[in-house]
Amino acid sequence: MVASVVLLVVLALEALVAGWAIVLLSLAFGSCNAPGNSCNVALGGAVVYVGPALVALIALAVIVWAVFRMVRRRMAWPVPVVGITAIVVVFFACRLLADAAVTRGI
Repeated sequence: MVASVVLLVVLALEALVAGWAIVLLSLAFGSCNAPGNSCNVALGGAVVYVGPALVALIALAVIVWAVFRMVRRRMAWPVPVVGITAIVVVFFACRLLADAAVTRGI
């Protein structure tokens, strides 16, 4: 039970940091006006808006699932571990997509 609660707190903090980090990926689009650079604004905007929402959805689903398992007196610590891993995967996918949206020229 203690491990589950500690991991859920870590998950919440990670979700907060990952969500803000994904929003800050929009700073990469400041170089779109430089000569030779081009940007896919639609892809970048989708990443910046959908990424944090997806992180929040994963965190909420994991918290509900883990609490449900704890209430039923079942082992719940693997659930936050899966959620933490999923949020890391979403963050790096958003980072790759945001980087792909900006094409650097000369």
